[in-house]
Amino acid sequence: MSKSAVTINYEIRPCKFVERRMLLASLSRILGAIRKGKDYQYIGFGGCSFTDFKLFHRELQIDQMISIENGNYSKHKLELNKPFQCIKILRGDSNTVLPTIDLSIPSLIWLDYDGVLQKYMFEDLETIFHTVPAGSIFIFSCNRELKKVNYVELEGHITNKADGQSPMSPEEIKEVFGDLIPFDIEPDACTPEKSFYTIKRMLDKKIRGTISDRNLSKDENNKFHLLYNIIYQEKRGAKMFTYGGIVCNESVNIDSVCLDNFDFITKEENDAVYRIDVPILTHRETLALNQILFDKDKEKEFIEDKIITENELMEYKKIYKYCPSFHDVRI
Repeated sequence: MSKSAVTINYEIRPCKFVERRMLLASLSRILGAIRKGKDYQYIGFGGCSFTDFKLFHRELQIDQMISIENGNYSKHKLELNKPFQCIKILRGDSNTVLPTIDLSIPSLIWLDYDGVLQKYMFEDLETIFHTVPAGSIFIFSCNRELKKVNYVELEGHITNKADGQSPMSPEEIKEVFGDLIPFDIEPDACTPEKSFYTIKRMLDKKIRGTISDRNLSKDENNKFHLLYNIIYQEKRGAKMFTYGGIVCNESVNIDSVCLDNFDFITKEENDAVYRIDVPILTHRETLALNQILFDKDKEKEFIEDKIITENELMEYKKIYKYCPSFHDVRI
């Protein structure tokens, strides 16, 4: 079980909430266009909150759901917190459990790792993309930091703990990940400004290589179309990266789905990342802002009155449709 699973309430993290709502809005449109009566399964890591399972069951009408659990939660605790009977809990590491799941049916898979990038995650990718049919959607999340301290205990060969907070060098990251690293890796590839791009390149390489091998061996014509390239950081929280897309072929064409009004959907021709920032606003400030958004004169008044900064306003306008509203409610 990940450490954060027992220290963070995943249901009340603002940036995560916004990301989840963004994904839901786009997934609803995509599945509405390509589903064509097919039953999808959802595979993810439920923990004890099962937040994504609740959302996708209700909003996407997915009834076949599998939660992979590798932690110390007891069977009774997991079953008690499981919100729907349709969720099947499979105990074990993702490396062990994924090969036992029938991946030949259309799937929505979100491997939401909260730890740093590790080699076993690429084994999960190979298991998935060797089998999942066209129309399947894959989402991957992890801590995007590539610092020496993160791999001292994991790999055991980087011994300079005093320098642990610094980014890994190209040579050091190659020691950890081997041929998963692009041959033309940049000297600053592991810096905070570039780490998510490096992880993206590694995922691209593994997924496209797996699909290419599969196409050759099975005489298929599949392609992975990138949709999500998102970063965020909760206040004083981990720096996260989310990557995802859809498997396409001649029968599933994502270009036929209108996603233009979702500005968080990445464009295949570039590597632009979408950054989620949720400004800290009071409930009254949020209500007032919603009433004047896109009225330039009133927006200017809010800035001049120092209710909100220009940068906060810009960030809020990007994500206000997906923002959470938390309340203390008697149950």
